[in-house]
Amino acid sequence: MTVAGQSPFVRTGPGQYPRQVLADAGFQLWLANVGVGTVLGTAWLFRLPEDLSVWIRMYLGLALVSSVTLLALIPGALFLVVQRWVPSWRWVGFLQANLGMLFLALLYTDTIVYRLLRYHFNGAVLNVAITEGAGDAIHLGWSVWGTVLFWVVVGTALELGAWRASLAWMERRARRGRPAPLWLRPRVVFLAFLLPVVGIEKSIFAGALLRGHREVAVASRPLPLYPGAGLGRLLDPRGQRLPGLEVAPVGSSLRYPLAPPVIPEDGERPNLMVLVLDSWRRDMFTPELTPNLSAFASGGRVFEDHVSGGNGTRYGLFTLLYGLHGSYWSKVLAERATPVLVDTLMELGYDVRVLSAASMNFPELRDTAWAGLPAECVVDEFKDRRGRERSSVSYVKDGFVADAFEAWMGTRRRARERRPFFAFVLLDAPHQPYYNPGGPHHPTVDRLDYVELGRTTGGPELEALVERVFNTYKNSVLCADRTAGRLLAALEESGELQETLVLVTGDHGEEFQENGYWGHTSNFSTEQVAVPFYLRGPGVEPGVEGRPTSHVDVPNSLLELLGADPARRADYGLGESLFDPPAERARVVAGWGDLGVWTADGIFHIPLDRDAQGIDVYDEGWRLQGDLERRCRAQMAALERTARDCVRFLSPPVR
Repeated sequence: MTVAGQSPFVRTGPGQYPRQVLADAGFQLWLANVGVGTVLGTAWLFRLPEDLSVWIRMYLGLALVSSVTLLALIPGALFLVVQRWVPSWRWVGFLQANLGMLFLALLYTDTIVYRLLRYHFNGAVLNVAITEGAGDAIHLGWSVWGTVLFWVVVGTALELGAWRASLAWMERRARRGRPAPLWLRPRVVFLAFLLPVVGIEKSIFAGALLRGHREVAVASRPLPLYPGAGLGRLLDPRGQRLPGLEVAPVGSSLRYPLAPPVIPEDGERPNLMVLVLDSWRRDMFTPELTPNLSAFASGGRVFEDHVSGGNGTRYGLFTLLYGLHGSYWSKVLAERATPVLVDTLMELGYDVRVLSAASMNFPELRDTAWAGLPAECVVDEFKDRRGRERSSVSYVKDGFVADAFEAWMGTRRRARERRPFFAFVLLDAPHQPYYNPGGPHHPTVDRLDYVELGRTTGGPELEALVERVFNTYKNSVLCADRTAGRLLAALEESGELQETLVLVTGDHGEEFQENGYWGHTSNFSTEQVAVPFYLRGPGVEPGVEGRPTSHVDVPNSLLELLGADPARRADYGLGESLFDPPAERARVVAGWGDLGVWTADGIFHIPLDRDAQGIDVYDEGWRLQGDLERRCRAQMAALERTARDCVRFLSPPVR
């Protein structure tokens, strides 16, 4: 029974609306978010090839709508839950507005991440978000968070306003006995528009992969949810995966080392010092930018063609300390397996000290490389007498590292310590945001604004920004060099320099838009993985080494200096000898979820995800190369060796 003057479609109780009216308003808000998300998503396509065909551009329009629609199904499902189970209509609107804003905020943030690094939200981004110590690597600043908070509040208000307007409109229509327009009904929108768009687009993509039309796959890469083309399909017409190319088998366990090195009791026991400058790329090793390190290198052996083991700290240091490719990282972390190099030095009675301006919790080196060390041997926090952290600024913490090293050298000298030492020192000033007290390079930036970096994509504005950011980085490198000079001076004053083998390098490089990227972790170009490297001390012949070397060569080379048998090298590492490297070789570098294999035919990019077995080939400037099948066949021996090396220290998976 209907009360006189009251529509059967309107309020059913105090402060309530019929569920159908709420459902229609919620669907219209969701649809509006899909539209706004599609507009925001065009930022993924900011750097398409100019010669892209018209039909590919049309396909990308469908693909963009398809991607945003599929991503929006998650908030859409939450909209339904809220609409069905939340009793108050006001709370329905408030929650749906917040969900819509969260969806758009995450989507916009993903476009920024992609424009900076060329990958979407993935395990690397999640790791940064949840791992203790990540704040030492990513400094967003209050201005960024303030901007984010402002737009979240404004966006939520706009979402809520749109929902209230839709609700009022639907109520007016309901009073006249008119349902939602045909073009706004969920079934019509899905069946007549969204599902056909998604279906057609996915059919085109699948058909292109089956026929080997790589233009579609390459053009789709900026959008989320698109896998690469399979190596097996490219090389086998039956679409079968070629044997021996699975570099990360599921179900395997770590078997490292196969056998430990044997060190003769009467062998040499030099001190070992590893000095790493974070984000120090190869062309930043000059007398102007690094006068102290360059002067010190004049008495050592400089390796001119050296690459890190990865494009980020995690994989660069992992390879440097373990002599394994980055594909082993997750297994080593899960089993807390310690590196053979450090274990051997501990067994030989070395006095070990790790001094770092960056947290050893991020990456998780406390749970891997340093897991076997007493806690007091790893120093990465510097506190005042009241127990408060003395500074979070990287170049200041670099100074604290130098203070700690000087104090340690003084303690050893006063105690007349006879044990050899192993020191691992990490300076952090050249890492983003490139903190420094000032320097000769101008103009600079006062702070690194990641939103500005992601938003500025071309023209004179980008050129000016690159200059300012690059100058800031150069000043931070010069700052780190001054700290390194203090460390080397302390070593000399201790009287132990002549008995110390000093290794100086970077953990990875840093890019400033040379290939269209900022920073690191995004590709395996020269700028991101080529680093300075030199050795000076006992057993090292001064000079220049021009043959190709890698961080993976370090552990076995140091162990062989101590007397380990080179013939047993393969039992505990994957490297060659730094003292007699091969004239030609393929070198493996790692990123989060992928490997790069540097070869004479280009850099092969191989995802480790079993469900995304895509492979591409790039040059050293990270430009995509053609003739993929020929290049794969020409380097099949290197690819198969990479696959074998990536499973050498794994037990066979349980089937």
